[in-house]
Amino acid sequence: MTRAARILASGMRMLQRNPLRTFFMMLATFVGVCALTLTLAFGRGTQREMLDRVERMLGGWSMFVMAGGTRMTGGPRAAAVTTLTVDDVRAIVDQLPEVRLADPLVAAGLRDVVYGGRNRQVRIEGHAETAEVVWNRSVTRGSYFGEAHVAGAARVALIGEVVARELFDGGDPIGEQIRIGSVPFEVIGILEPVGIDPHGLDKDDEIVIPISTMMRRVANVDYIFGAKLIVSPGTDFNRTEREIREILRRRHGLLPDQADDFSTHTPDQVRHMVHSANRVFTVLLPIIAGVAIVVGGLVVAALMLMAVHERRSEIGLRRAVGAMPRDIRLQFLVESAAVCTLAGVLAVLTGYVTLKAVVVHGGSAPGMPWSAALLGLAIAVVVGVVAGVWPALRAARLDPVQTLR
Repeated sequence: MTRAARILASGMRMLQRNPLRTFFMMLATFVGVCALTLTLAFGRGTQREMLDRVERMLGGWSMFVMAGGTRMTGGPRAAAVTTLTVDDVRAIVDQLPEVRLADPLVAAGLRDVVYGGRNRQVRIEGHAETAEVVWNRSVTRGSYFGEAHVAGAARVALIGEVVARELFDGGDPIGEQIRIGSVPFEVIGILEPVGIDPHGLDKDDEIVIPISTMMRRVANVDYIFGAKLIVSPGTDFNRTEREIREILRRRHGLLPDQADDFSTHTPDQVRHMVHSANRVFTVLLPIIAGVAIVVGGLVVAALMLMAVHERRSEIGLRRAVGAMPRDIRLQFLVESAAVCTLAGVLAVLTGYVTLKAVVVHGGSAPGMPWSAALLGLAIAVVVGVVAGVWPALRAARLDPVQTLR
């Protein structure tokens, strides 16, 4: 057996002889590494999921114009949200050739929806007939409302799959009449399922009606919440954004020193917003986990120093029979690194099992990224080595004559 193998075997025996101390050394490293790997996994998974939702919402060549002066990237609200109108959106489409389509939007929030003896609250949105193309969302059954429905403020509705399931209990809703508040509507289509949007709202649990009907019969407003614009491929978003601002500022009669009473959002701005929102997962929580790892390393170092003091006679005996100082240093480094490495392996496995358990119980969780797993293991090894350096040096400097007395 080589010298290195003997040192490793001796170190493993010593760890087995002191199971309580070994357990606390492993626990100190385990908590930090497990927290780090989980926060990295959830952070990257959450960011990826949010970006996927943004791509579905802002997919292709599209941008948003919203009422009010708030930008998605932050900043104070400069005006009320009653400043944007359908005519503003028409002016943008008419004056900018690169804007191919636009869908103005009015959101009424949750409203009581009644069918037969069933009643539930559902989000109601008003859209133009262009919404089918602009949002790339059609119907799985029935038909989408058209230009005539919007022009005539028709009382027709498209319902999401969740609404269809909850209100109609498996029955065919096409042609049936529901009541939104006190206004009756005929269901003419079932919307394609799309899941959760970037704001965390279930798009399958909503009802879409013509925007004219929403403004006149349901919300009783003359302004819109915002509009999604589809632009030609290759369009310079920055230039188009500037031109939209000029059109709206001129239409709204804003003076040069007055702030915008609207906001524009390009895909890049929204992605920046997503990255900023996920900073708590990608920066803050890993920092907290890093602090836990440092504390764990200090605990390991303190326990190893206690071990040096308790094993003074063993160290002296080994030195007396020919062990070199480097052998003593290596043994304590091996013990410390072995404990922390094992704790790191258990932490990564625990993180993997935790993520799988979340998925099994119906939650949404990402897989364990290899980068997070490898980083966790690497940090565990580094903590073990660094935490063992000072105890190893202390052990190697002990005088064999003094320790044997």
